[in-house]
Amino acid sequence: MRPDVDALATFVQVVDSGSVTAAAARLGLAKSVVSKRVTQLEAQLATPLLHRAPRHVSPTEAGALLAERARALLAQLDTVADDVMAQSGALQGLLRLAAPLSFGSRHLGPLVAAFMAEYPRIEVSLDLDDRHVDLLGGGYDLALRIGRLADSALRARRLGLSRRALCCSPDYAARHGLPATLDALPGHSCLGYANTTAGHLWRFAPAGEPEGEPRSLVLRGRLTANSGEALLDAAMAGIGLVVLPRFLLCDAVRQGRLLRVEIPGWEPVPDVIQLVYPPTPALPLKTRRLLDYLTARIREPFAWDMPFQPGASTAGCGAG
Repeated sequence: MRPDVDALATFVQVVDSGSVTAAAARLGLAKSVVSKRVTQLEAQLATPLLHRAPRHVSPTEAGALLAERARALLAQLDTVADDVMAQSGALQGLLRLAAPLSFGSRHLGPLVAAFMAEYPRIEVSLDLDDRHVDLLGGGYDLALRIGRLADSALRARRLGLSRRALCCSPDYAARHGLPATLDALPGHSCLGYANTTAGHLWRFAPAGEPEGEPRSLVLRGRLTANSGEALLDAAMAGIGLVVLPRFLLCDAVRQGRLLRVEIPGWEPVPDVIQLVYPPTPALPLKTRRLLDYLTARIREPFAWDMPFQPGASTAGCGAG
């Protein structure tokens, strides 16, 4: 008897998730259903497929072989289904997408809406959170991330650099003056980002050398927040200096509500903007279409960098 396709897909999900509970959540099934499918598959193949611990499972040698072969088979089946849908023009299904809150609401949301208008049978679940989601365990098809890629198991498509800037309000500058060197920064109120352990660690690279040897400073201020928008509001209110991505600062700088603070010879270390996705043998067509759609529209030179250039114009702050 041939193994059931649903059972194989469930087993692969258990292996990728590392637990029955996580796999059940990702598949939208009861934990008992997932356990039963795996148990029946083991009985059918007459061999143990998983090493079971209270909070974690891992594949046996036979299980690892089955998972590898099943992934390839399931990818081929997905490709066949995608090709049929593409031929009929009926691209459809649910896409789960994750992105940082500020970037997602300002720049990604409009692009996702336009994509959905182009493909009316596509549904999208958009999760906006500055904390990185578990792409595999959470069942996401695609994520936009700003920062270095920690999980080397994921595949990534680089979109460009998210450059950052040091800014303050005109009122703050009038009351406290502007730092002329990095060593002057500890004498100022420096607003901290709380979503990372390095929230009070500001890193600067030699100007024009984003990969150059950085200098790090531990700085404190009157406010620490886990929201870039909250830090932006505080900076505009004159509470202190802030280092934020240019895509978040652009409008405020263009409108004169914030001043760019330039430290001769130094600039904040930039981050990488990238789209990441699971390491499947073949991405579903709907995921590939969204990946290509976003890649074509979020690309350098970014409009949000324009107000930070010499002789800057008053152009908008869009993604491309």
